[in-house]
Amino acid sequence: MSFSSDIKVELLKKIDKINKDCCREAETFGEYITTENVKSNISLEYQTFLDIPKLKECCIKSILIGTFLSSGCIINPNNDYHLEILFKSKALADYYINLLSVLDFSPKVLKRKIGKTHIYVIYIKEAEQISRFLSIIGAVISFLKFEEIRVEKEVKNNINRNINCETANLSKTIKAAVIQLNAIDKIKKKGKYNSLNDKLKEVASLREKHKEESLEYLANILKITKSGLKHRLDKIIKIADEL
Repeated sequence: MSFSSDIKVELLKKIDKINKDCCREAETFGEYITTENVKSNISLEYQTFLDIPKLKECCIKSILIGTFLSSGCIINPNNDYHLEILFKSKALADYYINLLSVLDFSPKVLKRKIGKTHIYVIYIKEAEQISRFLSIIGAVISFLKFEEIRVEKEVKNNINRNINCETANLSKTIKAAVIQLNAIDKIKKKGKYNSLNDKLKEVASLREKHKEESLEYLANILKITKSGLKHRLDKIIKIADEL
């Protein structure tokens, strides 16, 4: 089964345990508003649920469950972070956005054409918000699975970022070292090496001995600052450029 199917199976088991009449009605109302085309057609028995400030917390949770069971979908988090719920009525889609906003969600909406009709897609792409949605509707097993996948992805992404950063730094170090070594080689070929002062000769000799090491490594050997070492190497490059 898909990730969404697993969530719905888990929620259906919970629905059987709902013992409050208002919550049962709220869940039915949640399913109903995803299929209704016109908000004004909402029957009188459901009118109280349209007054968001007066809704009980348990009823809000039940409405969320009902809408998700009827037309909701959460993509497998291994592939992407995406929650969406479909509505046929723009007014009812707006109502649902307001309901989610009360719970500090920040959903977005887009209009999608299917055949000759339009549907309104309310969606959330932030992993943290999708995780909290699962927690609120009581899909505990799915919530834990989602969080496990999310943590694994974040760890992998952090590792990849660190590897990319280290690779970039290594490439930068090697490129700089090549420029410095070419400068030293040019100075030697032009017979000007002995004209360098002792500090520059010391740096040049160390760079030739440790061709791929970083400035920090070389600076530690010489017991000078990294900026001081760079200043000397830059001076060697400048001398070579002027030859």
